This record gives sequence, structure tokens and C-alpha cells, in this order.
Amino acid sequence: MAIKLISDKHKLYIQEGALNRSMLRKAIERAIDRKTKRDFYIYSPPGLGKTYTCDTVFAEKGIEAVELKGNSSLFAFVVDLAGIMRYRNPKEHIYLFIDDCDNLLLNIDSVNTLKIGLDENKILYNKQLAAQYNQLEEQQKEDLDHYRKAGRNGIEIPIDNLTIIWCSNYRLKDASAKAKSDNAVVKNINEQALRRRLNARDYDVSGDTLWGWIADCVLNETPPSMQSANTQQLEQIVVWMYDNWDRLKEHNISFAEKLYEEMQLEPADYLTAWEFDYLINV
Repeated sequence: MAIKLISDKHKLYIQEGALNRSMLRKAIERAIDRKTKRDFYIYSPPGLGKTYTCDTVFAEKGIEAVELKGNSSLFAFVVDLAGIMRYRNPKEHIYLFIDDCDNLLLNIDSVNTLKIGLDENKILYNKQLAAQYNQLEEQQKEDLDHYRKAGRNGIEIPIDNLTIIWCSNYRLKDASAKAKSDNAVVKNINEQALRRRLNARDYDVSGDTLWGWIADCVLNETPPSMQSANTQQLEQIVVWMYDNWDRLKEHNISFAEKLYEEMQLEPADYLTAWEFDYLINV
């Protein structure tokens, strides 16, 4: 079977993907350089290198960001935030990188809490703490107690002198969003309000542009697990993905890495393995 490599048509899509990836990097650089007072919210489909790009830019600029995983409840986020802010140097600017913050945006209360927090420069958590509080470690309890207000159930954590970069696989609603229930309407309104308070950057790529994004990363940056691949192997992987796009089980950079792993494990028969293991049967 002849190996198909990059064509002029493919190059156009790769150029478009490269442009989108460069805009993502510039958005992260702007956030880190603090050229705007608003925090950045960066959305793209999963598996396109948001986290890797943020980590790379931080390293290049010699900044040690505080990283939180956002795949937790609002309460868990508040507990982590209390621990970070309590022991910081108030005169030192902090970069907080919240990765995979999708779960923080699942309900109206969480979105509204974050929206108010950006308005008032402090996170207010005013719910009863008893049940959740009792499950915490002693150090976590002390951190929360540090931010309790006398006579009140909740806590209040200042977020001044802080730059937050949010990375998410969830696109905040904008004015074009449609809702099918009253709750969805309220949540959409709050998400739109949160979006206005952030520098929201949407990289809502799909189809040929999404393929070009992945191909640009694989060909021109090369993920660590693919460093030993030669140019012909890399081109074959991304062209095979293009030719089978509608049948691929995944559309992300990790999928290309899986194909290369299979290429190494089955050097004489990897095309058969790709066909049977990585495509949806139709």
C-alpha cells in the first residue's frame, strides 16, 4: 500500500491550524504579561494542548504558576484557594492556572459565585460548611477558618494581586446561546455575565481546521512521545487521520500519539491495527 504524504491541500489546512495555535499562545502570553486587568478564559475542544502551551510559556518566562485542577466542586476549589492565599506574600503577584475548570461551571451557584468574585475581588462562599467541613484535614480546616467572618456561616477569600488563567473544554455561553428551560436561561445569563468579566478566548475549531491544528502540532512541534519519529512517519499519521476523519474514535493530539505507538509496536502490520482498533465501524 502506497504511503500518502502531505499535499498542497493539506498544507493550507495546516497553515490555518498553525494560525489558531499561534493565537492561543499569544493569548496566554498576554495573560502572563498582564497587559490587561481581566483574567483570561481559554476554551478549545479537549486534547489540543492548552495545558502544555500554558506550562511551556510559564517556563519560558521563568514564572512558577500555582496550578489547580478545576475538575472538582466549588467547595473543593474554595478549600484549595484558601490554602494558597493564606500563605502567599501579599506583595508578590501570583499567577493561578486553573486547568480543566469545566466542573466549576456546572451549576448556577458556582457560575454566580465566580462572577461576583471577579466583580468584588474576593470569593464569597456563604453556604453551611458543617458536613463538608468535618471531612477536611485539620490543615484545610485551619485555612478555611482563617477566612471566616464573625457571625457568618461562610468565608471570604480576597483574590487581589492575582492573575487567573482558566483553561477549559467548556465554552462559556454568549448572546447566541439558546436555552430550553428556565434554569438554563438563568445559567446562560450568568455565564454571559462571567464571560464579560473575563478575556474569553474561544478556539472552537472543527473539521479541517481542527485537523490542521493537530497536524501542525505533530509536524512542527512534535509531542514528546513522538520525538523518535521521522518526517515520513509523522506525515503518514496525520494524513491517515485526515483520510479517515469521520471514522476516528478521537480527534486530538493524544490520538496521533497512540497511532505512533502502534506503529512502533507493529512495524509490519500497523495499518491493519489502525483500521481495526482506532476507527468506528460503519
